[in-house]
Amino acid sequence: MGRRISHLAVAGVLVALVAAGCSSSKSSSSAASNTTAAPSATTAAGSTATTAASGGEAGNASGGALEQLAATGALTGPTGTGLTRGVTSTSVTVGCVYTAQSFAGYAQGLAARIDRANKAGGVNGRMINLLPCKDDANTAQTNLQEVQQLVNQNNVFALFSLTQAILPGSTDFLNNNQVPYYGWGFLPGFCGARWGFGWDGCLEGNAATPSQVSHAAIAGSLADAIIKASGLADTDVKLAVQSENSAAGKVGSSQYTTLFKARGAQVVYNETNFPTTPGADVTPYVQAMIAAKPNIVMISTPFQDVGPLAAGLKSGGYTGIIFDFTNYIPGLLASSPQLAQALSGEYVNTQVVPQEENTPWIQQEVADLQASGQKPFVTLGGAMGYEEAELFIEQLQAVGQTLDTKTWDTAINGGSFTSYTGITGGPGVIKWPAGHLLPADCAAILKITGTSYQVVTPFACYQSLKLF
Repeated sequence: MGRRISHLAVAGVLVALVAAGCSSSKSSSSAASNTTAAPSATTAAGSTATTAASGGEAGNASGGALEQLAATGALTGPTGTGLTRGVTSTSVTVGCVYTAQSFAGYAQGLAARIDRANKAGGVNGRMINLLPCKDDANTAQTNLQEVQQLVNQNNVFALFSLTQAILPGSTDFLNNNQVPYYGWGFLPGFCGARWGFGWDGCLEGNAATPSQVSHAAIAGSLADAIIKASGLADTDVKLAVQSENSAAGKVGSSQYTTLFKARGAQVVYNETNFPTTPGADVTPYVQAMIAAKPNIVMISTPFQDVGPLAAGLKSGGYTGIIFDFTNYIPGLLASSPQLAQALSGEYVNTQVVPQEENTPWIQQEVADLQASGQKPFVTLGGAMGYEEAELFIEQLQAVGQTLDTKTWDTAINGGSFTSYTGITGGPGVIKWPAGHLLPADCAAILKITGTSYQVVTPFACYQSLKLF
């Protein structure tokens, strides 16, 4: 683990970007009894949280009036014409591109879920042929080259990703060529695109424009989960937001303040001026936040800056809640006592089900990792890869025996497919096509205690804030 710390710092940059971008149908697919062994319910309730399984009034991509509105929204990209690229009577070939340095375990997470499906005989008689994952080194041009190679030369039917480098050049190419593609939905290509599937929906929020998507919302879990954990009434919250001086920081700042104000909270400090250069002196930023007298501080910066800012706040006398989106990295705290001390008492918002909840979903994931020859250690990247693979497998099941881009589009975007419905204690249910426009809007809050994470607010789904 010790050698991974520098790599995880890079991962934090990406996770901060995702947090900044957080702002994605109808009857469920039938789960094949032997290929979908333990997938996905959401859970636990608070005043603003809803369980996806409750149906009807969730107010996000899992149901309710907002989902029904989004289900009628226009999507970019061609409707399926019947392409059979990568499909034979006995197999379907898929590829993957990710940033290896940032997301350790991603390829293993994909492989673990796919291996289970293949060992059970495949999906509808087809084995899933997962090609070795390509590393884009977090470079957009490399990502585009690898994406095009996988489609044009390796003839993949679908493509998995976990990278901030899958930008419009890549996603437009995939969308225009009827290639189902998967990733973390904070980038534009996962919002409003017929062939783009964020594993937790569309997370752009008010970074999206009406010209890009017909409907947009901010994920309520960005505010509601931490407010619930704090025990404060919405109107008693005094929020301070310290963001990085970057495009991602500005996008995130706008979403946070819009959402918290809509919930009735007071935003007493909101700055996007933290330097992007490593090792910045945190003193002036800490002093400014403390002077604003908040009771909740959100640190929206890359991973490597959170520890110093949190430590500075505490040494400056701040005693309220501090939280961020980057520091749920199982195993990291035990490998770095100094970091654990700096972050002690801090709260973390995580969009993946934390392994500390030990739900049937987590137990199945660990078992699948072991069965595929991997260590039973759920990394952040591994959790996302596993979830992407689960979504794809459920979609294959819903399409049936005749697989091409026309049957796929009809089954998945035609309004009769819902993902993650057959799972206990897993990711939030998403109805499609609404998931192309709205977030699943689910999260948990963990508190760092010593070198471990304590679940304060269990993984649950929340009401999204409609923008247009």
